[in-house]
Amino acid sequence: MTQRSWWGAELLGRHADDMVWARAADREVTFGRMRRETAWLADVLEQYGIRAHSTVALYANASFTHLWTLFALWSLGAQVVLRETPPGRWSRDVPPGAQPAQFSVSLGESRRRPDDFVDECEVLVRRHSDGRPRAGGHCLVQFSSGTTGRPKAVGRSPRSLLAELDRLAAVDGAPRHGERVAVLEPLTHSFGLIAGVLHSLAVGATLVLPVARTAAATVRAAADAHVVLGNPHHFRPLARAEPGELPHLRLAVSSGDALPPEIPAMFHGRHGVRVGQAYGTTETGLVAADLTGRFGPAVVGVPVPGARTRVVGGVLEVHVPESPYLYDDTPWTGGWMSTRDLVTCDPRTGALRLRGRVQGVGDASVDLLRIESVLRAHRHITDAVVLGVGPIEAHVASSAELDGEDLRSWCRRFLGGAPAPDRYHLLRELPRTANGKAVRDRGVLRRHRTHPPGACRCISW
Repeated sequence: MTQRSWWGAELLGRHADDMVWARAADREVTFGRMRRETAWLADVLEQYGIRAHSTVALYANASFTHLWTLFALWSLGAQVVLRETPPGRWSRDVPPGAQPAQFSVSLGESRRRPDDFVDECEVLVRRHSDGRPRAGGHCLVQFSSGTTGRPKAVGRSPRSLLAELDRLAAVDGAPRHGERVAVLEPLTHSFGLIAGVLHSLAVGATLVLPVARTAAATVRAAADAHVVLGNPHHFRPLARAEPGELPHLRLAVSSGDALPPEIPAMFHGRHGVRVGQAYGTTETGLVAADLTGRFGPAVVGVPVPGARTRVVGGVLEVHVPESPYLYDDTPWTGGWMSTRDLVTCDPRTGALRLRGRVQGVGDASVDLLRIESVLRAHRHITDAVVLGVGPIEAHVASSAELDGEDLRSWCRRFLGGAPAPDRYHLLRELPRTANGKAVRDRGVLRRHRTHPPGACRCISW
């Protein structure tokens, strides 16, 4: 088969036809079949008029078809706008300010459970008369998680994707040739797509995909893997798995959200492997990593080769050559992008310790994640999100009738003289994104307090 000339053709073509490219449960697909399916789909999609500079919104589901459709669109030179379809409905909403795509491609649209994995599914192509062609060199458009407000559309160029793969390959402990890599993150997200799918392609590792978004499916996907990539939401059930259920595990890496210290402690005790971390953003890609977990859960690692970082006023900034924002007027000055993450840089090792998200003006040395950990240790609290830095607000989830002074005393007892919350808000549960990430936006949390799901007593003091 002659592969089309495109920026990722070498990634798809460098491994033998009979090597296993991907696996889901007991179903396997070789590199040879993946290349044939990709080429066939590219021919079909080209007949619909999709070609270089076309813009295509890809509404994904859990399937092998999702990935070879993505590769096919890229091989045609199209710009792919990756959309994660909400369970139970096929949304084609265009984000505020977004330019409409010329085409939309829906996968498995008739399926009632789009999150459950299938090998193959139907591909439905629609042409949109009001769509506009690609303006610029971005081959991929993703959307930030929305944990700190409205999701933003972020563009990535082929050069930035390939540079990120080079950065990841240079990190100690990265997945290797011949290993099985369980990717638990949705493949519409940067960590799952780039660190999981594209890096596995680059090194010749086998991609292992869960068959459902359940705890049981998470454990099953990890059971035969050498490497597990996920977020804290995935590592909770893995930490509870019985010793011996992950016999081949060499590397476990969490990304996408702060890692509560109790999870890696339990995981290491059960499986003998430390949980490492990879830190980045949709806009920047991978920024820092401690894949082997040698620094501990509070530290996200050292900046990866090629990443330029600085800490200004306690907040991490990353240098990005050009603005990644496509559809809004987000300020862009000097190439430095604020992550809005509070960090401390160890002057000896260069490792970055994450301390929470900055909101407001105040003491930027406060450790919000430590406060969250102290609150979650309370026997009546099931979840906690702390925002700051002025004032510091604690949002705690509990079904108990907690007293405000009790929480103040608890924090003073375990935080000592360190800053503690100025305000507490008590809810039955805290809002999370569809992928289980904690929402860290005051406006969203305020609306959740005003219109909580089900019965809820919201108090602040």
